[in-house]
Amino acid sequence: MPIIIFLIGWAMTYIGALFKVIHFEIYYLTGNRILILATVIKVTAIAIAIFKLFQYARKAS
Repeated sequence: MPIIIFLIGWAMTYIGALFKVIHFEIYYLTGNRILILATVIKVTAIAIAIFKLFQYARKAS
């Protein structure tokens, strides 16, 4: 599950960069806001993956 969330954030990073390059915006959705949201999503996915890794390590020992 964390890998899917991370991939969504990764795709949003490219979309946000494209929005910035072509100076495109949809109402309040600008390239900067998409990049910030993508970064938050990727950090959340990494935090979930680390949490699951520690859970798995506790069950194994």
